[in-house]
Amino acid sequence: MTRESGSRRRAASRRRFLAGVAGTGAAALAGCSGLPFTDGEERRDSPVSIPPDAVGSINWPASPFPTAVPASLAAAHEARTRSLLDDVPAEPELPNAAVATEIETNRERARERANADLPDEWSVDELDAWRRRREDAAAVRGAYRAATGGDDGADLAARRRTVRDDGATLAADVEYRAESAAAAVLAYEPVESLLAECARSVRPQVTYPADPVAEPFRAGEAVARVERAEAAAADAEGLREASLDGRDEASPRWASLVAAAEVLRGSVSRTRASVRERLVADPLDDEDLSGTVAQELAATSETRAESAVEDVERAVDAGDHATAVIEAGTALAEIDAYRAAADEIRDGEHRETPTEASVRSAAERARSAVGEVVDAGDPLATRLVRPGLQVFGYVVNRVEEGYGSAPRRIQASLAYAALYANAVPAAAEFVRERLS
Repeated sequence: MTRESGSRRRAASRRRFLAGVAGTGAAALAGCSGLPFTDGEERRDSPVSIPPDAVGSINWPASPFPTAVPASLAAAHEARTRSLLDDVPAEPELPNAAVATEIETNRERARERANADLPDEWSVDELDAWRRRREDAAAVRGAYRAATGGDDGADLAARRRTVRDDGATLAADVEYRAESAAAAVLAYEPVESLLAECARSVRPQVTYPADPVAEPFRAGEAVARVERAEAAAADAEGLREASLDGRDEASPRWASLVAAAEVLRGSVSRTRASVRERLVADPLDDEDLSGTVAQELAATSETRAESAVEDVERAVDAGDHATAVIEAGTALAEIDAYRAAADEIRDGEHRETPTEASVRSAAERARSAVGEVVDAGDPLATRLVRPGLQVFGYVVNRVEEGYGSAPRRIQASLAYAALYANAVPAAAEFVRERLS
């Protein structure tokens, strides 16, 4: 098959993407797809090393969150972080020299993280970075308090109950108020994520020790988890209030999101079954892909598709309907990227030995594919293309950290980012139709 005919076939396949999945679907198929890679398989390394500038960079688009994230949220985290660290002396004097040294080291690391640059992503990601910094600072202060004889067990238990109750109250009050169902999904997905984070962190998985002097770092960890929960609840409340501020026309979209989440859950299941059925009928294991970009691409695509489907199930079961809608759109795009990757591999693509030039070309295709989604100006598609942005960013970081000697994996990741971005517009449109 020629490259031109292969391209025509892939274009036709994408036009048929999701056609009929809302109707009666095929039964899910058990077992694996038959792709030819195992943990014990020998992998041939390429001698080429990728320089840091070969991949380039990608600019994150404006956030699809319907309104500006209040700067006061990050400011509150920063102030709290620095206050916690200021409560711990730079050179703590403790009877146990080893404990004193570790607290001193942890304090310095936490301070360095607090002074580091924030991620060049969305404002909600900046909040996440500050919550982690705040958590680290709380762990240092909690350990220092315990090591110096302070017993915060009773106060921490009361604080945990308060944060848990506040988070549960906020979760019960979520009505998905917005101008439209699509706007509600974009506004409340990060709120649901924060509430889930609060609920996880407030569980007493790490209990405050009966003898905090003997276990200061366990005490610090217990304190840090509650601190993280409190920070997440505050961000959830702040984002919800920001999404409603000045929007008198907002009305509850609960019924629309619940219905869409269930319908999309079924669509994801049927789409996955259809793609798996094709791969079982026409497997890729009739030839040796070991040591090729194709092998890496197929493995990456399959793993990501299966993980995305699990994320949909988890969100629906948890009653996080906005999250479920976003995860469903992501899963549909991941599954189609998997299908497209298999088609390209069958057409003989991705078999070349990676070179600096081929990696540069793959990076440009990925950058262009993501850029086309962003330039279309659709907030829902922009949100769904986030995994493509993250894959690209991951590759950039790997190369900058000195992993440029793994060109097969780098090129496969970039190829996947392009395939995923190409699948996003159709997935976004399909999701939007189920929300209307």
